[in-house]
Amino acid sequence: MNILYINQYFSTPNGTNVTRAYEFSRLWMARGHKVTVLTTTANLVSEDLRNATGVFFKKLNVEGINVLTFSIPYRQKMGKMSRCLSWIAFLFVSVITALLTKNVDVIYARSTPLTIGIPAIAAKRLKKIPFVFEVTDQWPEILIEMGIIKSNIMIRALLWLEKTIYQHSDSIIVCSPSMADSVREVMVREKLKDKPITIIPNFSETSFYRPDIDGSAVRKERGWDDKLVFLHAGTMGRINGLDFVINAAEKLKEHRDIMFVLIGDGSQKPLLESRVKELGLANVEILPSVPKRQLPEIFAAADAGLVIIAKYPILEHNSANKFFDSLSAGKLILLNYSGWQGKVLEDNAAGFGCDLCNLEQFVEKVLYLHSHRELLVEMGRNARRVAVEEFDRDKLAMKALGIIESTAKCSTGA
Repeated sequence: MNILYINQYFSTPNGTNVTRAYEFSRLWMARGHKVTVLTTTANLVSEDLRNATGVFFKKLNVEGINVLTFSIPYRQKMGKMSRCLSWIAFLFVSVITALLTKNVDVIYARSTPLTIGIPAIAAKRLKKIPFVFEVTDQWPEILIEMGIIKSNIMIRALLWLEKTIYQHSDSIIVCSPSMADSVREVMVREKLKDKPITIIPNFSETSFYRPDIDGSAVRKERGWDDKLVFLHAGTMGRINGLDFVINAAEKLKEHRDIMFVLIGDGSQKPLLESRVKELGLANVEILPSVPKRQLPEIFAAADAGLVIIAKYPILEHNSANKFFDSLSAGKLILLNYSGWQGKVLEDNAAGFGCDLCNLEQFVEKVLYLHSHRELLVEMGRNARRVAVEEFDRDKLAMKALGIIESTAKCSTGA
């Protein structure tokens, strides 16, 4: 079976971004399928592009994955207009490429942005190719709730596009139970024909992040010693709401053996660094992004994982990658929200959630862990068990492949 995987932000372990498309493609190929990824160079690094051919349109092979990539920039620090232009540019070239790519049996379109669904619809309408649509962030509802888009015309256009993608897709995959409920609400409201909605969360890379990795060298190098270290490793954008961590650190600044470590990049990073300097906080470290291959040792050096969101209830539906990385590394997790991920932690004694952005509850949980450090091992062991039993990468990749295979078979009548 030939799968065309449309993912605007394809990334490999050489970079610093999410590698779901890379990992799934690799595992699907191991099962005998051919995968072609249609993407941009936005998240690819020089090591990935070393053997690429072409200038604007590049072809490369990544461990057997056929990658068709366009030199269209995208960065977290871009302004709204620049981001929109990036999405529109990829929309046009991906429609053309999807229509010209031969021998495709099924398309797997991974949002965001929502416009990823348009080339899939075009290929279905003009070439009769079925497609699976994966909802990773609930657009446009997130953009509307956060006030990122305010134009009534734009809101109506995006809601129409969302409905149209759901209507034309042959199957829908979502990354959380609450996201599945929201998609069903849209389908009922718009009176769309019922179709399969499958929950496949982001995954734990249980062979990559492991509790047996030694992080002592990192602790010694960073001077963490006997401190209680909470780690955020990921994007520092508006959605991530990391100013909440700075507020917590300010309340806990007298506890010199509690440390918050933020690793990554994003539009809010300069503001976070400025606040830390302004408040004179010695209990916050903000570090540069590192290649994914270096993260397991850093997770091993930390005591607990942090997953933080801004104060918008819809964000509790998300499926944060850093949540699953911490589980896999065998680290208890502290959230500043609850949602479905909070329930996973509560049901398995693998960490703590809070009411959304409740600073007092969050600080209380930090201090509780500070005085009950024996929980680090116990809850960390539970976290690892959950990663292996419920969120293992290979299991979830095969579940997604099952959806793709059944979609292709239904289309051919096999």
